[in-house]
Amino acid sequence: MNDFEILKQLRTELDGKQLNYEQILHLSSALARQDQDNVRFSVDASHISRLGLELVAKKETAVAELVKNGYDADATLVKLIFKDSGSLEISDDGLGMTRQQLIDGFMRLSTPDKVEQPFSEKYQRQRAGRKGIGRFSAQRLGTRLTIKTHQKEASHALQLTINWNDFEAHRDLITVSSRIETIEKVIQEGTILIIEHLRETWSEAEIKRAYRYISDLLQPFPLSQKAGKHDKIDPGFKTICYQQMGDDDPKTIVDENNLILEYALAEIEGRVDNKGDAYWSLRSQRYSEVNTIDEELDDLYDILRQVNFKTYFYINKPDLLPKLLKPIIIEKLKKQGGIRLYRNGFRVLPYGEKSNDWLGLDASAALEKELPPSRNDNVFGFVEIYDPLGEQFEETSSREGLIENQAFEELRHFVFKALKKAVGRIWEAHQKSLLLKKSSQNTPPLKAAQQIVKDLDTITEAQSDKNAVKTVNAEIKERVLQLGESSQAIMAENSMLRVLASLGLTIGEFTHEIRQSLNAMVANLALLTTELIENQSASDICKRMQSNLDALQSYARYFDNAVMDNAHRQLQAQELRDVINAFERVIRPELQRKGIEFKTEIMGYDLFARPMHSSEWTSILFNLFSNSLKAIKRSCSKGQVLIRAGKVNHTLFLEFADNGDGIPPEYQERIFNAFFTTSAPPAPFASDTDQLTGTGLGLKIVKDIIEAAEGNIFLIQPPTGYVTCFRIEIRKALKEEIPEDAY
Repeated sequence: MNDFEILKQLRTELDGKQLNYEQILHLSSALARQDQDNVRFSVDASHISRLGLELVAKKETAVAELVKNGYDADATLVKLIFKDSGSLEISDDGLGMTRQQLIDGFMRLSTPDKVEQPFSEKYQRQRAGRKGIGRFSAQRLGTRLTIKTHQKEASHALQLTINWNDFEAHRDLITVSSRIETIEKVIQEGTILIIEHLRETWSEAEIKRAYRYISDLLQPFPLSQKAGKHDKIDPGFKTICYQQMGDDDPKTIVDENNLILEYALAEIEGRVDNKGDAYWSLRSQRYSEVNTIDEELDDLYDILRQVNFKTYFYINKPDLLPKLLKPIIIEKLKKQGGIRLYRNGFRVLPYGEKSNDWLGLDASAALEKELPPSRNDNVFGFVEIYDPLGEQFEETSSREGLIENQAFEELRHFVFKALKKAVGRIWEAHQKSLLLKKSSQNTPPLKAAQQIVKDLDTITEAQSDKNAVKTVNAEIKERVLQLGESSQAIMAENSMLRVLASLGLTIGEFTHEIRQSLNAMVANLALLTTELIENQSASDICKRMQSNLDALQSYARYFDNAVMDNAHRQLQAQELRDVINAFERVIRPELQRKGIEFKTEIMGYDLFARPMHSSEWTSILFNLFSNSLKAIKRSCSKGQVLIRAGKVNHTLFLEFADNGDGIPPEYQERIFNAFFTTSAPPAPFASDTDQLTGTGLGLKIVKDIIEAAEGNIFLIQPPTGYVTCFRIEIRKALKEEIPEDAY
């Protein structure tokens, strides 16, 4: 059409009784293109799709961006409900949006609103979102977005629906419309986002990962209690993730309380006031006698002002962490332990990262091994700096960290000293508690003997100076120390017996496989004899015989290496890839016979675990495999076994999963106990080998081996398609522990 025809149609539309806004926009855009003297930028509607799918790479990032919108809206709580119907609902209790804010804010690209108004209205938070990618995050997650926003004073709510599939190529962006309407309120105040037709599924593990990502970005709650507009004190910001299956009530998957914080041994806080005076506080439910509020440090800081910190403190002892949650807490402390630094509400990297010991906690602990545990993996906390004008703390030119000026050095000194003071008080209470219990049941004999010696010293000091008492005490000390040394030797011997026991179980599995192979060989030989007598071809039978012989030789070589290494008591760094590949080769005949699908996923290279006996890894894998075979057999399903391995920082992990009948929840606490088994009892006249493989010692020995190597084993949520999954975590070998010929 020429410009005259376009103009004519446009006039017709404008003179109509009911305006067709979309057609008017389309004709106006077409008319503008007829201008021969001027050109204008235009935007293809598909640009929105590219922004959503390319600007936001990870789905965890997309969720975090939408949560940030709640933070900017002065919400105190954001709830995320992941529904199995393929939708995600994100609701907050923030201020909500007016119609104009929806149009000028959400629906307008690259608005300068957050730059011109960098602080939130109610609590004066420094706004998290600046690039306006929240709307594209919704497009990254699903194909349809519904926004229901509620303001406290409004009688009705507003609903905006966006179908992202409408943003097609070769269509002007301005011609794509989304419907906005007035609806009845469902909440008093806040905004609800409903994202439908999710592009990816969300497992429980992925939901937890998204939560950890969100919790890392934003300071969980304020410490300085700054007042915002109308003297409103910021109560903090929390996120809770739920999972909803069908019409059932949503189930809480993770929040900050049920994950880690409520199981801390103590909470430690500190602050520096406007005069430079420093204070620290301690609160412990277990050792309430040490609780203190605003105890003053004997330091006056010249520059440091308006600084607060809060830390949750943990000691990795059997009676100080809940048994079921201990693996989760230890894992979180390993990965996220330390003191993070937040400036004006936002995280400052790299402080508190795994490899960053900015407070010197790890360095101090290495030099003071006998003092209370106060490493980065004993604490989970953060420091809050309020310095909006950058008068005390300035970022480096690379935006990575702060300039280490006097204020920074004073900050480091203050937090370190307050922590050490509080941890010392807790450790003193802990040691006193151990002394009162008078029990060394869970204590290594040598340490128990040393503690008794200290007790005797206390008794001696409390009595009058009598030579006879001192002489008797000296004799008791000598005998107790001898007892401790002999007990330590017994423990070393028990450790070796454990290795031999693991070898015994391994040999039990070996003889079981030999018996199966030999029985098959005997049967095949009988058939071969018959076939030869009748002058028929024996090719297929010979091939089966060869297969059985190959399996037998493979087992023999595999276990021969384990026995030889064990005989020489050789400790060596084991590469998990080699361990898993060798294991796969030897069990391949068993897998083929039973029709079991076996998969491995090994991430990364040079996965050398700390030095161990090779037979220990043999025992670990064969015990887990043996349990999987029994579980698969009970489930009467087509078997699947998966082994995954990789590394996280300085820790290696190995996961062993199967699709058997699973472990009932009531048994999950007991599976590592000696003699606990879910297997059926052996027959009355079963062989010694069959008796050995069903006693319930397998997982106990596996756990003992791993814990002796200072590792952990625990159950985790299995991957999709599997029912049970064990996770082993163990220290990565140091460079000097890896043999030179290993590369």
